[in-house]
Amino acid sequence: STLGVQEPPFSLSPDPRYFYLSSQHRTTLSKTNYTVIQQQGLAVIFGDIGTGKTTIARRLFQQYDDLPDCSVAYIPTPHYRSAFQFLKAVCAEFGLPPKASRPAQMGTFQIFLVDALERNQNVVLIVDEAQLLVGTQFELIRQLLNFELNDRKLLQIVILGQNQLRYKLDQKPELESRAAALSTLDPLDFPDTRSMVEFRLMVAGRREPLFTD
Repeated sequence: STLGVQEPPFSLSPDPRYFYLSSQHRTTLSKTNYTVIQQQGLAVIFGDIGTGKTTIARRLFQQYDDLPDCSVAYIPTPHYRSAFQFLKAVCAEFGLPPKASRPAQMGTFQIFLVDALERNQNVVLIVDEAQLLVGTQFELIRQLLNFELNDRKLLQIVILGQNQLRYKLDQKPELESRAAALSTLDPLDFPDTRSMVEFRLMVAGRREPLFTD
């Protein structure tokens, strides 16, 4: 290639090798990790399309999935008509059987959480595109955060969503006030944009900078 690269450095298909961790991505990851590891319950990440939310979600999932003392589920797009459907989907991701009613499903999930606590397992739920959630599903998240013992939440929840999620949470102060960490991913500034371009070119195989400032 005349550009000195072995592969396209700016392909639109997501590839974790090409994810540039800006200072704000690092801060968001560390705030979220602290909330999860300290078992504080809810972490929320806001960001418009293209700011790296889904890459952060996948990175968190991979990170927790690799830990032997962690049980993690990832819901990429929560298109559910009811809170019960959402709960069944969450349970299915954790390998739990479907039940005929919401109370029975909640009971099964609670037993799973208590068993996990006894095995010293931290249970983590990651929900991407959370702006798609509707009223009763936010209420379900609040109810799931009620499962706790000695100030330790039995379920850690990370929700990521576009800026409509901020508006929806503002309408749910009883849930919003539960968030132990709130992070916002903004578009990259100039220094980070320059570093990201150089980083992606380097991953693609180029040896020296391609662009002037």
